[in-house]
Amino acid sequence: MHSQTDSSEVQDVRISIVPACTQHAADQAEVFYQAVMQGAAGFYDLAQREQWAGRVPRDAERWAARQHRFEVLVAERDGRCIGFCEYAPEWPLARIEMLYVYPGLTGQGIGSQLLAAAESDLRRRSVRVVSLEASLMLSPGLVRRGWESLGLEHVKRNGICLKRERFEKRLDE
Repeated sequence: MHSQTDSSEVQDVRISIVPACTQHAADQAEVFYQAVMQGAAGFYDLAQREQWAGRVPRDAERWAARQHRFEVLVAERDGRCIGFCEYAPEWPLARIEMLYVYPGLTGQGIGSQLLAAAESDLRRRSVRVVSLEASLMLSPGLVRRGWESLGLEHVKRNGICLKRERFEKRLDE
């Protein structure tokens, strides 16, 4: 136990939002898995979370491949990915595919920073509307950020039902 903090123990809490690169892939896999299995525990039961987490393998190569299919921004601290936003910037409609933050870091505005950076990029690309399907955990924050709910969906995968909410946001207003 330390009663004093020396300079070597002080952690840099600055977060940078940067484009994803291959070195982030393993961290992305872990952020996704932990966000689903731990972070969503208060909203979905174990069977639902296992089904959801199994959607993308915990394999860095698969996550690196996703970086070529989508635009991916990561929240980086000390060179590590602690959150990410993956999106498809098709014009005039775009889609947020994934937005996840490591569960011990939620509530600190990291997801909001990622979403704001993605929205800014999409505006630069003249995208008019962006959509996403959100977990029940994310829904209240999206409403506060000006996203419009299009209603709840029940998605059934292998006999397991997952609730999510569809949203969209106009970027050209």
